[in-house]
Amino acid sequence: MSASAAYARPLVAPAPSPTTHPHIEIVTTREQRRARPKLAYAVVTILSLFLIFAAQLMLSIVVSDGAFQIEALQQQQKELLRTQDARSESLNILSSSQNLAMNAAHFGMVPNPTPLTLNIHSGAVYGSPGTADPMGCGGNCNLITNSLLAGMPLVDPSATSGNAAAPVVASPSAPQTDPAPTPSTALPAPVTR
Repeated sequence: MSASAAYARPLVAPAPSPTTHPHIEIVTTREQRRARPKLAYAVVTILSLFLIFAAQLMLSIVVSDGAFQIEALQQQQKELLRTQDARSESLNILSSSQNLAMNAAHFGMVPNPTPLTLNIHSGAVYGSPGTADPMGCGGNCNLITNSLLAGMPLVDPSATSGNAAAPVVASPSAPQTDPAPTPSTALPAPVTR
């Protein structure tokens, strides 16, 4: 054997030329292309999310508006209850026995110290008839005074004789002048003779 046979020549691969690149492309299968999400699905998903957020925003606006309306109505109810309480208190003051006695005395009525009692079933009259003392208390016969009636005007007797539906009040210390206008919510008084 020769010395040249002991050494093998290495095989040298030809150098690739810079102009020729091998083009390698991975081709997807039909199943892989079908499994990929499509753009339409993504658009529909995003639009549905925006619609859900918009509906939630509109719902919260409507709920908060309803809460403000409820609060306003509750405030209005409180004011109406206060007005009702004030008017019922004023009605209680006007319907008190002290106010009725003062107005009766202003009309010229006097209390009778000896009242008579009538039994409805038998028709019998109990008590001894007496005369009322016109100068007995001078029209100020309230045994229990009511401080709430201090500035309360009295009913004017000359104005109620002609027009019973519109009572006119007169102050006990002021001279009689033109009748005061009556409120439109006043209840008409019955005509008595």
